[in-house]
Amino acid sequence: MLGEGGLTVSLHHLNMEDLIRQVGVPRSSAFAAFGGKEELLTSLMVQLLSESDGSDGIFAATLDVVERTIAEHGHRMLRPDGSRDRDGSYAVLRETVRLTLRQNVEDTAASAHWQTCQALAATLPSLPPGRRERVAEALRESDRAFRETMTEFYAAACERLGRRTRPGVQWQHLATAGGAIVEGVVTHRRMGAPPASEILTAPGMDGEPVEWTLAALAYLAMIEGLTEPDD
Repeated sequence: MLGEGGLTVSLHHLNMEDLIRQVGVPRSSAFAAFGGKEELLTSLMVQLLSESDGSDGIFAATLDVVERTIAEHGHRMLRPDGSRDRDGSYAVLRETVRLTLRQNVEDTAASAHWQTCQALAATLPSLPPGRRERVAEALRESDRAFRETMTEFYAAACERLGRRTRPGVQWQHLATAGGAIVEGVVTHRRMGAPPASEILTAPGMDGEPVEWTLAALAYLAMIEGLTEPDD
């Protein structure tokens, strides 16, 4: 059986009284409104997913790294005459990716909302069809809101760093690919891979060997493949 469908994750072991305390309503009201544990559990799942407006993936610490890196090295992006310096812009892009992705992976790994989404996605196969679709729809809506937020972030950040999408590519493609890289590395870590296994050495802004994360190098390759210099 496991070979056919894999191992499923269920939340049915949760205690009804604990769930009632989680939603914060009187016991009598909970039974009147939901009728039983299954409906209460499903409603709680949908509620947890609906609390996000899509901004959960834009962590303050990650944004701070972006701003500080551009503020410190942004002068490299311009020539003395004020025109854009392609090589300087690329150097700042690399450094921004190198530092930001290290922070973003840590932020994602510590995100309660991200962990909730992963856990609820894992429970889907264990839910009855009707309730499964309700939770799946809530997951899709949460992901859509997140992708929209990330799409806006990519468009604004890449414009500042002198990049535009290649023909046929849209900013949402970067949001999807970038999210997959970060979430993939975090998932690998949660499966037991030590963070040290994510560290590599590659050239820094001036060609000197510096520490990169696997996520940052993969992310940089994604940026190079999907965008091009805007000059």
